[in-house]
Parts: sequence; structure tokens; C-alpha cells
Amino acid sequence: MMGTFQSALKFQNIGFWQTTDSTGNEKVVRVAFILLDHFSLTALSTAMDALATGNLINSNTVYKVSTYSLLGGLVESDIGIPLSSQRLNVETINHDAVVVVGGQRVRLSSHPTVRRALKKTAGGKGIVAGVWNAAFYLADAGLLDDQDCACHTDSCALMNEYFPQVKTVEAEHTFAHRRATCAGASSALDMVLAIMQNLSTRRDADLVDEIRRVHQPKRLQVNDVPPGPTVLARPIPRPLNVAVSLMENHIEEPLEIDEIASHVGVSRRQLERRFARYLNAAPNRYYLELRLTRARQLIMQSNRSLTDVALATGFVSYPHFYKRFKDLFGLPPMAFRDNYCSSDFGGSERYAIAAGF
Repeated sequence: MMGTFQSALKFQNIGFWQTTDSTGNEKVVRVAFILLDHFSLTALSTAMDALATGNLINSNTVYKVSTYSLLGGLVESDIGIPLSSQRLNVETINHDAVVVVGGQRVRLSSHPTVRRALKKTAGGKGIVAGVWNAAFYLADAGLLDDQDCACHTDSCALMNEYFPQVKTVEAEHTFAHRRATCAGASSALDMVLAIMQNLSTRRDADLVDEIRRVHQPKRLQVNDVPPGPTVLARPIPRPLNVAVSLMENHIEEPLEIDEIASHVGVSRRQLERRFARYLNAAPNRYYLELRLTRARQLIMQSNRSLTDVALATGFVSYPHFYKRFKDLFGLPPMAFRDNYCSSDFGGSERYAIAAGF
């Protein structure tokens, strides 16, 4: 039995490990988005996609999303694309988080229904949040008094004039005391991830870095550390970075470890020590986990046969691939594909149902 991931790659795969028996003990988190006329569609899609990713990677938390507006029906976004919504009714607001979505073209004005909905959520220990210039509505409800607030620069003057007790700060997003704000569409992801980390189960908190990696991919550089919450004391040395690049470029026909060591100009023993020190695994083990990570991506994102996937990731026999994949992910390849690709909506019926589609 090989067990689950050992190397730094576990942070890319931690959310995909499964067991064949379902516990049925997911925590359901209800998130409401209040859409203002001409709301930022980019900000909303970024926020909702982070929640969708949280559902797709098999976390213990299921995010159920609802959209509301002042009048209900279709709400026009900033680029003219309308979205459907329910009419905002304070009696039906019983959510773990309520997010007001503003935008560059949103006209700010006090609204009693929004104010009551936010106060009700905050009073029930829920999280309230404002995207772009929608911090105005949190301030109008008295929920940002003497607190830092991230707001789009075009709206800071208005905020300071109407709500001098609120501290507008030069930050992309803020999150404290169950109040969250962000300055624009580009910072909506970080704000929503902070909300997810606060509301999800302890295990799911480890998945936040993976969701960020999905939306903000960054390749390993010479002075970088592996993705994940652990910050290493020293930068990754160049020979190790080159060795990892060689492995990434030779997935289908894996190289021998001695050959990799020769390419980077170090002995096999030196290479093994560096892999163990910086990536928490021997070179052979890291290489295997890298290939199985690629196999997982191919299974989820393509229609290639599982035999083709096995060959494309360097396994000469399907039974060997089957065993190794099941050891690391808890399910055989076919069952894994069935679980993640059971619908036309991004491979997950689970999110489609949760979002009310």
C-alpha cells in the first residue's frame, strides 16, 4: 500500500482524495449575492467560481449560492448581460454570508431593505461583505464603524464624506470581525477565499491555497517555495528547479533519476538530499506523484480513454496505473472520472444543484 501524497504536490491534490464510502457529513454553507443594477459581472463570476471550485475539489463543505436583487427578475450587469435573481426579502435572508456586489457604474444610495438584510445577517453572526464600492451599504447599515474598509478609489471620497467614522484604507481587501470588503473585481477572489476559510471545515481551510493556485497559476521559480501553506527557510536551489522542470517535460517517457542528476550537474545522492529537504520526498516518489497529478488533470479535463491517460503519464501497463492512482486518490480511475464528470456543468452535478441551476 503506497498511501497518499507525501511530497509538496499534496497541496495540489489534497482536495481530490476520496474514499469509496461517503460519510454524508458535509457542512452546508449558504451564500447570498445581492446584485445592484450594473453590478460588476467580472467580480461576481470570480467570487462564484471560487465557490464552485471549492465544491468541485470534493471538500467537506458544500457552498449553496443564491442571487437577489431589489426588484427580482433579470438584473443588468456592467457589460449589459442580465442575470436572473430573486426579489430581496429580509424574511428569506438566512445565510452564512451575504455579499453585496457593486461596480464602476453602480449608483450608490441608501436602501432600507439592503440595510435590514445586512443587519439581520450580522446580528445572526453571519458574514457581510461588499465588493467594489458596495462597502457603502455595509457602512450605511452601521456595520463598518471604526473598522478598516477597502473601497474602489473612485468611491473613497464619497465614503469619507458620508461615513467619516469608517476608515478607508489602501488595501485590496479587508476581512475582520466577520466584515469583508474588496476594492474591485481583481481582489474579489482573495476576499471570497478569506470568507471561505472562515466558514468552511478545518480540513477545507487547507484547500484555499489550491483554489488560489487554480485561479492564479504561477510556475515554480528559482527563489520560490512549493505551493502550500508551509514557508521554507531557504529558497529552492537552481539544480532542484531544473530537475523538477525536466520531470515536468518528460511525463510520458520518464527519465531515470541518474540521468536527471547528470543533466543538472550533481550526484544522485546530492539530488536525493535536496528533494527530501525542499520537496519532502525522494526524487522517484516526487516523479511518480507528479505523473499521477497529471493523470488526475487529464481524467478530469479530457475525454481520453483511461488507457491513453496511463500511457500519456508514463505507465507501461494499465493495472500498474490503476493501483497507483487508487492508492493516491482513494478511488479507481473510472470511479474518479464518474464522480467528477457526471454532468455537463464543469464535471459536477453537485455544484449545479448547489447553485440552483
